[in-house]
Amino acid sequence: MTREMSVVSSGDRVAVPEGKKVGRDGFTLIELLVVIAIIAVLIALLLPAVQSAREAARRAQCVNNLKQLGLALHNYESTHSALPPAAQGGFGSVYLNYTGFHFILPYIEQGTTYNVFNLSLNLVGPVPYFGWAHPGNTTGFATQTSLFLCPSNRAMGEVGSSFTFGAINWAVSRAAVTDYVFNGGASRFVTRGFAEPERAGPFGFDTATRWAEFRDGTSQTMLMGEAAGGNARNRFRAVGVGTNRVCVPMSEPYPGTRPTAFYDNVMFMAFGRPRNWDPGRVIIGGIMARTVDQGGFPYRLNDCGSESFTDLWSPIALPPPALGQTLPNFRSAHPGIMNALMGDGGVRVIKETINPLVYQAISTMAGNEVISADAL
Repeated sequence: MTREMSVVSSGDRVAVPEGKKVGRDGFTLIELLVVIAIIAVLIALLLPAVQSAREAARRAQCVNNLKQLGLALHNYESTHSALPPAAQGGFGSVYLNYTGFHFILPYIEQGTTYNVFNLSLNLVGPVPYFGWAHPGNTTGFATQTSLFLCPSNRAMGEVGSSFTFGAINWAVSRAAVTDYVFNGGASRFVTRGFAEPERAGPFGFDTATRWAEFRDGTSQTMLMGEAAGGNARNRFRAVGVGTNRVCVPMSEPYPGTRPTAFYDNVMFMAFGRPRNWDPGRVIIGGIMARTVDQGGFPYRLNDCGSESFTDLWSPIALPPPALGQTLPNFRSAHPGIMNALMGDGGVRVIKETINPLVYQAISTMAGNEVISADAL
């Protein structure tokens, strides 16, 4: 016969079998901590996989961007029978004017942005140089095109930097920037014709390169590569050459000076440089990279940028603080690799551990190097 107990709950009598616990079952603090620990371990195991999947997606988008740029360059060449220059030189053959990014805008469905620029504007004399810096072109100067941005580098929304053209008194709060740059080869010069023609890349000042000049083969020559702007890898410049080269913060490009610096590759400004119209500011980065330093010694992938042997007025750079062109190096936000657009329109992965001689070989278009298929 079942014995029962009577308990009072909310004023009513409830019959509960003897030995039955009153109330709901719970768990101890130790059990709670064990469950939390198990969840933490699972998250720790899954998080790298999630991050890896996200990076794979960003890298795929980066590859697609480069392929679109390659198609634009091929379409431009089909129309004009030559590739665009990295930048127009104009006065002195080394002055900054419109860049290759201007010229390919109509071929990436950005004809409206292209038309925003008035290419006939100029600041001085009958030669249209510094036209990009004319106040009438500020709208275009600030128009960002997403195709020029690597999602791995711009995931946090870092797009553009403020830019002031002091002599003309205009400014844009966010200048258009790029994470992809033209290949200048393994030459110390950014202007064609001074020296080292066998070391030249497809792009430079005032160039109009034809496919016939790719004697090494289009599939073995880079057109463009990554140069991730706006991050820590872009905030240093090289002092010295070869084994004596060291990277120093761009906030102090020359001893005793501390100018305001812009840490990005300003798309429509062409090349990084100390600014003669406003010496207190420095542009870091640019739109063309190369695979050797100022002395012609090998660069490493993700190294810091250096000045070229092309000065403002002369093909030979003067000692600091003379005005030289500061070129970025190829840099990437993808761990251990860089995506490179080749002349045939394909995109190849360049490892950070690439042999420096192979790295230079794929940057030249007429160096007569033989590159093994497994060298990259």
